[in-house]
Amino acid sequence: MTKPDLKSLIQSFQDATQYWVNNLNNEDITKLKASKVSKPLDELLKLVKLVKAHTTKVGIIFKPDTLEKQEQPAYNTLEKLSESLVFTTSVVSQLHSEQQISKIFYQEILSQVRLLIESNVELANELMTIYQEKTDEGRLVSVGKIWSNCDSLVTLLENGPLALLTNKIKLSVTLIEDGFDEFSEWAKNPEDMDDAFGFSDEDDEEDAENEEELDEQQLNKLIEFAKKWVKKIELVKLLISSFKKSLPKTTTSSQVDEIYDLQKNLTNLIDKFIVELMLNREETREIELIKNDITKNSIKLAKLAESIHKDDKKSSWYSTWITKYD
Repeated sequence: MTKPDLKSLIQSFQDATQYWVNNLNNEDITKLKASKVSKPLDELLKLVKLVKAHTTKVGIIFKPDTLEKQEQPAYNTLEKLSESLVFTTSVVSQLHSEQQISKIFYQEILSQVRLLIESNVELANELMTIYQEKTDEGRLVSVGKIWSNCDSLVTLLENGPLALLTNKIKLSVTLIEDGFDEFSEWAKNPEDMDDAFGFSDEDDEEDAENEEELDEQQLNKLIEFAKKWVKKIELVKLLISSFKKSLPKTTTSSQVDEIYDLQKNLTNLIDKFIVELMLNREETREIELIKNDITKNSIKLAKLAESIHKDDKKSSWYSTWITKYD
């Protein structure tokens, strides 16, 4: 039996990992052959654990002193890692073609698998350096990255789409809270915070001094409107926060995506509303459009939650929320 050409395998590994990185996106993933396993998510979880195990073995055997004596075992170990990655990309391609899981779950899987392959591109380059230069100085930094990538994917796959949705909602609530506290203070007396966003500089000071103050009627009207929307935004924040608690396992993939899209839209709309009102200090046509969109999306989200929880007492909470908001 002839001695395996380890250098040739490393070169193939470099080419393959770069090819996968280039095609692991929504536009090009169909170029990757899709697997046909019955339970792709379970299979992907097994493969990610295998990738981590094989990477560990690669990290152990790819030492200059070891390679000279164990080129055949090194070849076999790298070949197994490469095969595991081939199957991993094939399962992700199957998930894309079948579209049986929620879009946000699939997108997160795709993103994390791409990061995993990018770390393997680094690994391939490091392996070639070790093989050619026979030095392990600063070697295999990528192994730690691959372990981290695998751990993140295992957590994602084991926790599932509802946990992912919960994490994204927590982020949205944080984003709303960032601007809401200041808006609540501003709403008490808008004229005490003329430059709420810190936009003014020395060149703007003269313009700020010449800016007309609101008369008493305008100010009272603005305060009344702002305080009304402080309460409404509090309610919307409460609505979105309610999804941080466990959703029933019967929640479908399409419902997960719809919840995500609605709460994301609401987060953006609330941010726009606050900025527009604090800058313009009056109810403009733009603000009218934004507040209508907030109301429409909020009611839609609450009714969706009402339907998801139709067989338990939490459904009435959403019914009450709609009454209070209106």
